[in-house]
Amino acid sequence: MKAIQLFSPAKVNLYLKILGRRGDGFHDLLSLVCPLDFGDLLKLEIREGEGLDRLICNCPELPLDSSNLIHRAIDLFRSQNPFPGHVVVNLEKNIPMGAGLGGGSSNASATLWGLNQMVGNPFSPKELMDLSSELGSDCPLFLAGGASIMRGRGDQIQPLNMHQAQRLKSQNVMLLLPSIHVSTLWAYNEFSRKRDHESSEGLSESTLDSYLSGNSSLRETLHNDFSAVVESKFAALAAARCVFQDAEIDNLMLSGSGSAMFSLVDFEELPSGNLRKVEEVLLQELGTEFGLVTAKLCPFFARPFNFRVYN
Repeated sequence: MKAIQLFSPAKVNLYLKILGRRGDGFHDLLSLVCPLDFGDLLKLEIREGEGLDRLICNCPELPLDSSNLIHRAIDLFRSQNPFPGHVVVNLEKNIPMGAGLGGGSSNASATLWGLNQMVGNPFSPKELMDLSSELGSDCPLFLAGGASIMRGRGDQIQPLNMHQAQRLKSQNVMLLLPSIHVSTLWAYNEFSRKRDHESSEGLSESTLDSYLSGNSSLRETLHNDFSAVVESKFAALAAARCVFQDAEIDNLMLSGSGSAMFSLVDFEELPSGNLRKVEEVLLQELGTEFGLVTAKLCPFFARPFNFRVYN
């Protein structure tokens, strides 16, 4: 038996512009994305002998059948590089489903990366990224090694250079995790239906370039094209924004198509008691279905996912 334990990080979209619908039905986008030090734990085992691949998870809502991206990642890897034995995956799920934090994509990419490690690295990093794009648009991001710019349908990945990534290091993030599932397909369709013009790719690139070149701050750059359509449907998210604003936290952002939201926070500058105020008002007004997690941006992943190897 071979086994490896992996950290499968969540991500946030610090900047997200939708540039238009493509001929293949997907949308072109431009996004600045960064992993977090918050995520799932995944133990991957290759067991000897015949048997079905199996996924075990602490989250009862998570489908464990072939529709799960972890199973699809195993099948895809095996189709390109057959190996003996069967796979058992134990997943400790912390990233909510349908939250815009990339949990499923991260799990799938971690699975590909872990299998590649355990069977002798038959695929190069670039080959593994290309393989992962067959599973989903977000998957290559988690194999890129840290903070990146995403283009195309999300499969064109440009890692930030050392200086650019350094500006994101250790930035505190407050994550709001609602028990609300937002369909990415619905969000794209609704955005396309409601807007009356295409986003300018040149203007979007120049906005991002201004931050990357040091001419504007990260807080000035924060943007998500999905915010208006998602918050107009899910009133609880708009209410949560008001709670944060009342506590003098005014940069609450949607990640991806939601429902998770995040805020960049300087805890030293935050007035005393305001974080507690947010927690109390969220509980009082919106109930227990809203969780708060503090995390940090984690722009460097020199060896993606590696956590612990078992002999």
